[in-house]
Amino acid sequence: MFKRPKVSVVGAGGNVGAAVVQWCAQKELADLYLIDLKMDVAEGKAIDLVQGGAVGGFCPKFLASDDYSQLKDSDVVVVTAGVPRKPGQTREELVSINAGIVKSICEEVVKYCPQTILIIVSNPLDAMLTVAQKVTGFPRERVIGMSGVLDSSRFRSNISKALGVHSKDINAIVIGAHTDKDMVPIVSTATVGGIPLTQLATSEQIADIVQKTKNGGADLTKLIGTSAWVAPGFGVTAMVESILLNQGRILPCSVELKGEYGIQDACLCVPVKLTHKGAEKVYEFKLSETETAALEAAYKAYLDVKKIALACL
Repeated sequence: MFKRPKVSVVGAGGNVGAAVVQWCAQKELADLYLIDLKMDVAEGKAIDLVQGGAVGGFCPKFLASDDYSQLKDSDVVVVTAGVPRKPGQTREELVSINAGIVKSICEEVVKYCPQTILIIVSNPLDAMLTVAQKVTGFPRERVIGMSGVLDSSRFRSNISKALGVHSKDINAIVIGAHTDKDMVPIVSTATVGGIPLTQLATSEQIADIVQKTKNGGADLTKLIGTSAWVAPGFGVTAMVESILLNQGRILPCSVELKGEYGIQDACLCVPVKLTHKGAEKVYEFKLSETETAALEAAYKAYLDVKKIALACL
């Protein structure tokens, strides 16, 4: 008998968690379990989604609960819980607050679904991924951070707007840390319809695109007073879909590096192949000198945040 996949979203009552539930429901990827201390809020958002499904053409199946035992047998667990960033606040400033939250959730994950694939969304992402790894002891392919999928989407959308071309034809990624300062948009390999970005845009245009990409999260926080949720929801769903359907998409995600790019024991964003095994393979590719230096700076910045995060355990 066929088993329908099970995806649990911890923090489903929040904006990002609700967006993940919405996009996964619209694609009918799995049975959805919404875990949140504010269970009524999570259930209310899910009911609202179900009631729109008849018009939207989908019929989601869900269960909302504040009981972590409902995580049992989850194929994928998405952790979006945590305090969102406020205007003027850096992701790094959230470390001490969210480390305790992520730690407690990961302890429940180990207890109830030790074979699951864990996707971390809580900020500061790379530090929270380190917390999740230390607490769960899972192999790196089963502890993945949603970072570069979102940052790369912003990179592509900025290129699209600057050049007046469709984002579908743009191939561009962001690696490094999931922070405004230390993310690394990769210009050297970016293409539009197979044409190198450097042949289509001036150096001034490229510099502006890169800066807007780095400022993407902070700019939205200033405008709406909290972190973005629509684009992150799409990003997580792309990861979940590739894992559940064994698509083998190569997406930029945060994982523990074990010597790749000359970096050891650090959680940073790089291209990975996502399958039913999780982050099955990590890919290395040639960077420009400037990009190599930027990735090294991201690594050094990560080490500082890592110390704070581990001190909270």
